[in-house]
This record gives sequence, C-alpha cells and structure tokens, in this order.
Amino acid sequence: MQEIAATLNRLSIAVQFAMVACLFGYFLLLWQMVKLREVRLWTFAWLADGAALAAVFIHAYADIPPFGHRITLVLYLAGKAAFAFLIVSGARRHLRPGVEPRMSPLFFSLFIASWSVILGFAVPSLWQGQLAESTLVGSVLVVGGITVLRHPRSSVSRWLGWAMLFEGALFLNSAALLVSALWGNHFGLTYLNYSSFFDAWAELMLALACIAVIADRREELLHYANRELLQSQQRLSRLVDTDPLTNLSNRRSLRKIMDSVIDTGGAFIFIDINNFKQVNDLFGHRVGDTTLQRLANLVVEQFRPEDRVIRWGGDEFLVIAPGMDQMSAKTRVAAIREALKRPADDNPPFSIAVGIAELFPGGDPAAALEEADRRMFAEKRGR
Repeated sequence: MQEIAATLNRLSIAVQFAMVACLFGYFLLLWQMVKLREVRLWTFAWLADGAALAAVFIHAYADIPPFGHRITLVLYLAGKAAFAFLIVSGARRHLRPGVEPRMSPLFFSLFIASWSVILGFAVPSLWQGQLAESTLVGSVLVVGGITVLRHPRSSVSRWLGWAMLFEGALFLNSAALLVSALWGNHFGLTYLNYSSFFDAWAELMLALACIAVIADRREELLHYANRELLQSQQRLSRLVDTDPLTNLSNRRSLRKIMDSVIDTGGAFIFIDINNFKQVNDLFGHRVGDTTLQRLANLVVEQFRPEDRVIRWGGDEFLVIAPGMDQMSAKTRVAAIREALKRPADDNPPFSIAVGIAELFPGGDPAAALEEADRRMFAEKRGR
C-alpha cells in the first residue's frame, strides 16, 4: 500500500511539474511578444512554482543528506510563496497598470527569503512546512481573488478572480487537512500523495485565466492605439486644412464645401483688402498680420455659424453661405465695410473690394466661384 502511495505521489508531482514547465515556456514566449508588466510577473510565478515542485521531488525521493533536505524544503517554501505573491502582483498590475506595486522588489525578496529560511530550518518535517506554506499561499491567493472580483477591469477579469479564489481555497483545504496530523491523524498526509493532481488542474485553470486577461488587455491596448491613430489623423487633417494665421479653413477644403451647397444653392462672396501691400510697407508685417486677423474675425462675426469662411490666399477671403440670397449677403458685407472704416488698436482703417455671386440649387459651384471672383476684381478696378 505504501508503495502504491509513493508511486501516486511521484506520478502526481511529475504530472504537475511537466504542466508547470510547459506553462513557464509558454509565458516566456508570450513575454517576448506582449510587453505587459503582468506577463513578466506571471512568467516568474510559473518559474518559481516549477522550482518549488522540483524541490519537493528531490526532498522526497533523492538520496541526499539531512542538511540537503533542509535546503530543498527552503527552496520549496520560497518557490511556492513567490508563486502566490507574483500571481497576485500580476493581477494587481492588470487591474491598475499605472500604479506602482506596494511591495518593492527588495522588500519582497527579503520577506520570501526570511520566511523560507526561518520556517525551513524550524519545522521538524516536510508536511509541517507544507502546512504553514499552504496557509500562507492560500490566504494570499484568496485575498487576491476577492480583490479582483470586487474590482474587475472587465468581465474577463472575473475569470482570473475565480481561478485565484479556487486555487487559494485548494491550498487552504490542504492546510485544514494537514492540521489534523498535529494530533496524530494521518489522513492529511495520505492526501499529499495525490494532491498534485488537484493542484495541476487548479493551476491550469489559473494559467488559462491569466492568458484570457492578457488577450483582453492586448485587445484593449489595440483599440486605444487605433483610437489614438484616428485622433492624430484628425488633428493632422485639421492642421493641413486650417490657415495658421486666421484659424480659418484654407483652399484644401474648398471642394468638399462647394459640393455641399449644390443642392441648397447659396451665395459666394469674394473679399479682397484694398492696398494691402501699402499696409505692410507703412506699418510692417506685424500690423499686416493683425489686419488679416481683424478682417477674418469680422467676417466670421457677420455671417452665420453654418457659413464657411475660407482664406483664399494672401489678402483674399471667400465666404460660401448655403441658402443665402444676394441681398442678405450685401447687407452683411455693408456691416463689415462700416466696421473697417474705424481703426482698431494698432490697426489703421482700410477698405475691401467684394464680389458676390448667387448659386441656384443644382447649379455649378465652380461657375459661381468664378463669377464672384470676376465681380470682386471689377469692383477693385472701378474703385
């Protein structure tokens, strides 16, 4: 009977070790492809778990001196404790990516080393070390699982929380069974012979949950990157289609605006500053720039929000007003002319030449644009 129990023990540990080795290899590969902090933490977690299992197997079946048994017990305690804390740290990093860990790597290492060395040399036998270790690991994983379930990052995160909770409950169950051995009941010790079978399934569930949240986080990052790219394209498009001096649209946006008024018709208004070169020559280019900005602001104020004001180039401006007739356009232009007769701050008064053409619904916007341009030049020459 004892030989059967020993065989089961070896087989269960071998199965669990093989599975953990595969998981470590998979997470190591995943780490190279997915640059997330939680992937790195979970990779180290499976490495620590594999080291703990190897230490258990050597402790139980290798022909080593008593001091060697103590060393393997220390390695087991350190590996399992590190596994639990690294799993929880990775889960916390998943929930709050930008928050630094509460436990520094140095403090974490000192705690694990102190716990494993003191306990490893203090307990009389392996199962007593497993009792203390199961209590610690189970408590850490249960608390971590409850935290994830209370504050999930997404619906997928709940799978991780339940997997951690199940793994932690399994360790606490082992601890409860081992407690009875303190009073001579060896049922808990018998359970250890095949407990690795249950541990392997629980750890596989935990690994699959980790992989699921990594995939979910990866998809979230891709959506974020795509959204940032679209916003950058929109900002770039606005920069390209906007005149930096007046903050008006430039001629690049003209075709789209012209197409939008074919069905409604409207007014095309060309505006040009008279003797703009003299303004630059007499007052300097700074005043020339503020003159252009003043005219642009007046035009925007006098026309409606749906009317599009375009800086055509140099000192010329174009207004495309959907559904507006010539009389309404002339009234607004008259208000602009009146405002420009008065100086403003450092800007001298100046006049403008204007050409207005009406586009009837279904008409040719290019013809209306050309007509407004022609009338503006005619007014400029006849001034």
